[in-house]
Amino acid sequence: MSQDKGDYLKNIGFNLGLDEVLIWQERNWTVTRWLQVGADLEDKSDWSFPVLGTTRSVNHFHNPLKPWSQAGLDDWCIFHYTGGSSLLWAQDGTKQQTYIERDWSWQKIRDYYYLALTSTSDAERQANSAKTFRGLGHQIHLIQDAAQPDHVRNDAHPEDSMGLGYGIGIEKWAKREFQFINSLASGPFFPQVPFNTSYAGLVPITELLDADKYDGVNPSVSLAQGISEYTNANFFSDDTIFAAEVHDVGDRHYFPYPKKSSTDLDDYLAWNKLPETVLGEDGLPDTAFWIKKIADGETIEHFLKPLYLSNNIRETVGVGNLYYRTFYRDEKCHEDYAQKLIPRAVGYSAGLLEYFFRGKLQVTAVPVFQKNTIIYLRAKIKNLTPNETMKDGIFTLTYSYRPTGSTEDIWAQAPLVSSGTLKYGGDNQNPVEDTVIDFPLPTPIPKENYDSAKFTLAFWGTLGNEVGAVIGKSLPLGEVKFSEEWDNGFTGNHNWGHVDFNIFGWNPDNGTTSNTIVGDTLIKENNRNMWSMSARVNESFVDYYYNNGEFRDNLPILITPDTYLQFKIDAMSINQIPPAPPGYTNHWQAMILHFNNSLTLQYFQEGQGVYMGPHTVELTFPLGFVTMDNIYDVFKRAGITIPEPLYLEGISFLQQLFNLSEPSTVDHRQYMEIDSVRIVEGKKQ
Repeated sequence: MSQDKGDYLKNIGFNLGLDEVLIWQERNWTVTRWLQVGADLEDKSDWSFPVLGTTRSVNHFHNPLKPWSQAGLDDWCIFHYTGGSSLLWAQDGTKQQTYIERDWSWQKIRDYYYLALTSTSDAERQANSAKTFRGLGHQIHLIQDAAQPDHVRNDAHPEDSMGLGYGIGIEKWAKREFQFINSLASGPFFPQVPFNTSYAGLVPITELLDADKYDGVNPSVSLAQGISEYTNANFFSDDTIFAAEVHDVGDRHYFPYPKKSSTDLDDYLAWNKLPETVLGEDGLPDTAFWIKKIADGETIEHFLKPLYLSNNIRETVGVGNLYYRTFYRDEKCHEDYAQKLIPRAVGYSAGLLEYFFRGKLQVTAVPVFQKNTIIYLRAKIKNLTPNETMKDGIFTLTYSYRPTGSTEDIWAQAPLVSSGTLKYGGDNQNPVEDTVIDFPLPTPIPKENYDSAKFTLAFWGTLGNEVGAVIGKSLPLGEVKFSEEWDNGFTGNHNWGHVDFNIFGWNPDNGTTSNTIVGDTLIKENNRNMWSMSARVNESFVDYYYNNGEFRDNLPILITPDTYLQFKIDAMSINQIPPAPPGYTNHWQAMILHFNNSLTLQYFQEGQGVYMGPHTVELTFPLGFVTMDNIYDVFKRAGITIPEPLYLEGISFLQQLFNLSEPSTVDHRQYMEIDSVRIVEGKKQ
């Protein structure tokens, strides 16, 4: 399929790549098979003999030396064969709709691809995926036809299908020599067209066929030209052999190249060529003359073969039109043509597929939890499509999961989000910030079904020079490294310690301290009685240093640039602020995260925090909402150097009333409701 053998299909969840089986119309076919079927059906006809009517193949011709509106088939043979340019046909859904098999235009295939990424049932996704690849097969057929000289030199070639003319036609020969043709596919020549020209609103895939590089005077082997330009300039079709010498300029079969001087025909005419012996297809030696193409682009050893009586005709009528018509392409010529053309056909076909799937996103997916369900997905999105900007589009997040005990997936889709403009973000010299989108999930996913959840992100909009481009990305979920919902009793899921410090004599008989579980919420209260002056402390913690520094639970936790803190605290209050000298505080209530190198994060409500030194980031947060912070980003914004590696070593929920200089005139009551705390590793892919 391409250099990476279809690996980019795995970006949209096709783990088997080209071998992924897709079901549509009761056919269980692989991606490869659907491509083949589309390529075959592009030649479909309502007629047993392809002449008129809804025969798709009459639109499979493109003469790169003509204006595109006039570049289609216009050939008189037994009948007058006419049709539009294959370059225009590829993107003309209205015209295709009037032919057998209907519309398989580029834009229609884009629609199928978007539906495949956003459908909310497996059957619909498979059907639309199958249509996408069948449609790409139709488009590939048009590319590959341009590697057949008849299709770019206005040669309808009915004699090929009827077996008329000298020898066997190139298409019949190719079908017969399938194994040889297939062997040539292993060394493709990939196009180097820039895809930067959009003509009359067409998608720049036009450059694969015609990049407007060949103008009739500059034949070449350049990969920066369209394949029709290369084929037209370097090869003969049966009806255009020595066309520059046989036909006048302006004739429908006149082509400036190849011409007589492109070959060694003069050596043959001067009797300076020696016959050559090759092994024929019947396995017997074949000794004959072959004309070689020696200049003006490609060199080809066996370019033409003269008839046995060619020299007799020359001696009779001289070197003129009749003489030029005594040359033809035999099987050896077909073989040499194929050795040049097939690698281009394969490479340019791969170029079309790669352009279709070129959109590349780097996405870090972070599931956000509440009450043991995933309530939304945070996506950090970077456009990695080289040198192409994404704009004027939408992002769609589609997802599914399988409930416990069920055999059917539940499907849902987040509300559409405008894409904004995403410039290319892969330039380290000019970095581009990620676009961050939080997608609310209308159907929350239970935590117990986490492993079955599948997410697909789709972009529809403008990518570079293509309007209506589509990009798909399968999003694997990140890893939950630490999770506490207080749904597993007083000690929780991580064996929390709850200490009121009476055992150290720090909390005298001056009030009450309590930690209780109400439903699935940790309630912390720290109360000091009126007239008391002494301190009172209440802390719930889990850390690496507890139990004499032994590892505890899954601490310490390695923190990376994709590690997120998620927590929800519903209450953090004090009934009355204790008196303190100016610039000081006599109370403290916070959630504190401890890291190596003495780094800490302190989360509190306004007026309830305490300065802990230059290695601490102090943050306020909204009560009653899930707060999510990227830990690396928090330290970076504060200008704190992050050690490598960075480890989280402990989490603490702290309530503290400090000593007073005079007895309190009121009861001081600190109160905290803790819903959850998590450490989640985002999955970047």
